[in-house]
Amino acid sequence: MSADKISQWLDGVGVASPTNHATVLALRELVLAAAPSASEGFKYGGLHYSTARPFCGIFAFASHVTLEFSRGAELDDPAGVLLGDGQYRRHIRFKGPDAVNVAVLAPYIAQACALA
Repeated sequence: MSADKISQWLDGVGVASPTNHATVLALRELVLAAAPSASEGFKYGGLHYSTARPFCGIFAFASHVTLEFSRGAELDDPAGVLLGDGQYRRHIRFKGPDAVNVAVLAPYIAQACALA
């Protein structure tokens, strides 16, 4: 059921915005590579990743895609890319797939996964 929901969502993102679709696919590949023990699901209108607990998600909007971290306020942010000022969550915003820098982002995903 979840795989069908993910596939449907990815198709919908592709129809709405090929740029967002390419960005989502690049982020999805990165999360799965940086956190191989994570399970992928569909929740809250986007891709949701968890191990013992949820740690990140990928969400598509009209003009951008976000990579959101459940406990992002606890992450080290050496590249200064985390946005948000809530008690727990932080996110990174992407306007296109070229902004998905594996070398910069993989450590954030690994940190988030370790916190879960």
